[in-house]
Amino acid sequence: MNISYLIYNLFHNRFSLKMWKLELDASRKKTKLRHCHVTDSGKNNTITIGEYGLISGVRFFTSGNNNHITIGRKAYCNGSTQQPIRLNACDGTSITIGDNIILSNNVEIHTTDYHRITDDNGNVLNKPKDIVIGNRCWIGLRCIILKGTILPDDTIVGACSVTNKVYSESGTIIAGIPAKAVRTGVKVGDLGN
Repeated sequence: MNISYLIYNLFHNRFSLKMWKLELDASRKKTKLRHCHVTDSGKNNTITIGEYGLISGVRFFTSGNNNHITIGRKAYCNGSTQQPIRLNACDGTSITIGDNIILSNNVEIHTTDYHRITDDNGNVLNKPKDIVIGNRCWIGLRCIILKGTILPDDTIVGACSVTNKVYSESGTIIAGIPAKAVRTGVKVGDLGN
């Protein structure tokens, strides 16, 4: 990444960095970063943010090696310093978020349980898993997206819901704990620009 562009983002968009060997790539084309924070502990971790987005109040956290967080084009992440969005990728996992998405404040996305559970033979029962959020998805206020979640295109997740599995049908509103389909045949509009 061009260091002058990184410095511009640090001072003009209040994008703070706490990292050692983290590769950060924020697109040069009209992506605005405000009140964001990056914490990294590991190697070969990347954060990639697409163009024409508004990324506000996001706390990026990577722990371990080879973790990747990707946010697509025209993303609208509406967090704040008091009600941040948390994107946590740990132990060699990835969070992939598509284009034209909306994340409300207090959304949490976690690829791990942050602790190990093993069986009598020492096999890990709760391994970390990747998370994929498709294009034109809207994640409501205070949602928790847990490891292994896959949301197809045009998915709306109702406020305070918890997702924890692969959801297969696009154009669906899901809600509840755990989230289940409550309506089909919907689309999230394009954010424009």
